[in-house]
Amino acid sequence: MQRTDAGPACFPLAELRHAVDAGIADWLDRGEAGADDPDLLATAQRWALSPPGKLLRPITLLAAAGAVGGSYEAVLPAAVGIELAHVATLVHDDIIDGDELRRGKVAAHREFGLAHGVLAADSLFFALFQQLGACRRTGVPAGCVLDAVEALGAAGQQTARGVAQEVALSGSLREVAAAADGGIAAYVEMVRLKSASLFRAACQVGALLGGGSPEQAEVLAAYGEAMGIAFQIRDDLLPYVSDGAGGEGDGGDVHAGKPVCSDLRNRRPALPVLLAHRLGGRAERAVLAELVDGSSDERARQRQLARLARDTGALRAAQSMARAYVVRCHRALAPVPPGADRDRLAWLADEVAGPAYGHGSGSDRP
Repeated sequence: MQRTDAGPACFPLAELRHAVDAGIADWLDRGEAGADDPDLLATAQRWALSPPGKLLRPITLLAAAGAVGGSYEAVLPAAVGIELAHVATLVHDDIIDGDELRRGKVAAHREFGLAHGVLAADSLFFALFQQLGACRRTGVPAGCVLDAVEALGAAGQQTARGVAQEVALSGSLREVAAAADGGIAAYVEMVRLKSASLFRAACQVGALLGGGSPEQAEVLAAYGEAMGIAFQIRDDLLPYVSDGAGGEGDGGDVHAGKPVCSDLRNRRPALPVLLAHRLGGRAERAVLAELVDGSSDERARQRQLARLARDTGALRAAQSMARAYVVRCHRALAPVPPGADRDRLAWLADEVAGPAYGHGSGSDRP
C-alpha cells in the first residue's frame, strides 16, 4: 500500500480502511495459527471484532502518519493495535452498562460469559503494545515507538478516568443539571477523557511513528481531540433524531448497534437531555426529570425525551456544539503541510463529525 497524493478523489478512504481490515484479519489468523480448534478466548476476540465499525481511529492514525511524510506500511501494526484497544473499551463498556447488544448482535460478555468477556478485552488491550513493538520491524525507530507507548499509556489512563466520571455523573437529572451551566462543562470534560482521548492518541501516535516533529504531533493530537468530542456529540444525538433513531427517537431496539435506551436505563448524562433541561422552562424541566428518573416503559420515555429535545431546541444546540469542534479540527490542521492526507483528515472531520445528523448514518461509538 503506497501513500498517494491523489487528493480528494481517494475519498471515502477505502484504501486505508481496506488496509486496516486486512491487518486485523492477519492478526486474528496469526493468533489462531497452529490450533486445530481455536480456544474460547480467541473465539471471543474474533466475535468482538466482527463486524468492524467505521475504523476511524486506525484510519486517522494512518492519515496522520501520512500527513507528516510517513509510510502507511510502517505504522499499520499500530493502526491495527489501536482498533484492538478500542474494541476492548467497547466490551468493557457493555459490561459496565449491562448492555446485551453490540453492533447488532449479542455482546461478547453475554455470548461467552463475563469471565471470557473481561479476558478477551484485557488481551486486546495488551495486543496494542505488542503491535507497537512490531513497528520496530517495519522500520520505525525505537525512540519513536517509546514515545508512542507513552502517549497511548496516557490515553488509557484518561479513558478510565472518563468512564469513572461518567459513572459519577449518572443519576438524578436534577442533581447532574444543578451546576451553573446545567452540567454541560462536566459532560464535555467526561467526553474529552472517555471518548476523545483515543482519537487524540491515534493522531499523535501516527505523527510520532511517521517521523513528525513534536510540534506536528501536538497539532494533530489537538485535531484528534476536537474530532473525538464532535463525534461523541453526534453519537449521543442518534437516539434523539428521527432517522438516526428510527422514528421519533425510538430506534427500535438499537442505534449504532447498541441498545437505544442504554443511556436512559443507566441514567447517563446524555447531552440532548442536559441541553433540553437548560433550555426548557419549569414545566419542561419537571417532565424531563420525571422521564429520566422514572421506571415506566423505557422506549416510551425515550420517545418523549426525543420530542422534548427537539421542541426545546436542544438538538439544534447540540449540533451547534459539534460544529464548533469541527471548526477546531480545521484550525488545528492549518499548520500541517498541504497534501492528500491533510485533506483526508479535514474531510473526515466534516463527514463524520459534521453534517450527518438525522440521516441515519451508523457509528462505531467511541
